[in-house]
Amino acid sequence: MKKIFFPILVSFLGLTVQAQQKTSHVELSVNGGIASPTGNFSKSDYEDESSGFAKSGGHFNITGTYFLSKHFGIGALVGFSQFGFKGAQSLADGYKEDSGTDSTTLYTKGKNQDFSVLAGPYYRFTLGKSLSLDLRVLAGYVKTNLAGFSVYYEDYTDNVMSQKEASGGGFGYQAGAGLNYHISNCWGVKINADYFSSKPKVDIAYENFVVNSGRRLSTYNESLSGIAATVGLFYSF
Repeated sequence: MKKIFFPILVSFLGLTVQAQQKTSHVELSVNGGIASPTGNFSKSDYEDESSGFAKSGGHFNITGTYFLSKHFGIGALVGFSQFGFKGAQSLADGYKEDSGTDSTTLYTKGKNQDFSVLAGPYYRFTLGKSLSLDLRVLAGYVKTNLAGFSVYYEDYTDNVMSQKEASGGGFGYQAGAGLNYHISNCWGVKINADYFSSKPKVDIAYENFVVNSGRRLSTYNESLSGIAATVGLFYSF
């Protein structure tokens, strides 16, 4: 019995190793595209203190995924987003009205930026010989930088007020899908769409706040969310 069992066990282990070698692999990808903010982060209303004054910008990320099987994998992502600033005229007009000055001019300082390190599960659907679809949910840490601005008041001696650039970090996540086209066994291209969100607490500071009335925040603690659409190149080994 032992003489029969041992060769069967060895053969079974050999087939298992071969199966793992064929299905498990590592995939690296580089992706770039557009990030469009949504919700309060995209508002540009002077009267609404939840407004983030962010507009669409660029997004770049590098991902690495270890597929444990043909379908299931664990991935990690390092990403960077830079958003534009909108609503400068809304801010300038709001400070002008609240201060009672004849003229205000606003200059932006710095950028709205996110730096993220995320990880989570992937699931891959095979759609054809060269086509597959990935679904993913990633979570981790997001560091956020919010742009500042300076307001020039025509009628004041200390005539420049500044809201400083500010930063903060916190939990963030993204969920999305990627459509992959496999050019060869190793190389391929992909199209990605992801929803992202984080909620850092960012303390706001000012210089020369010479007007008693006007928009003045102590913290910004709103959800910074949006949609990222990217294209990328991946390599499997």
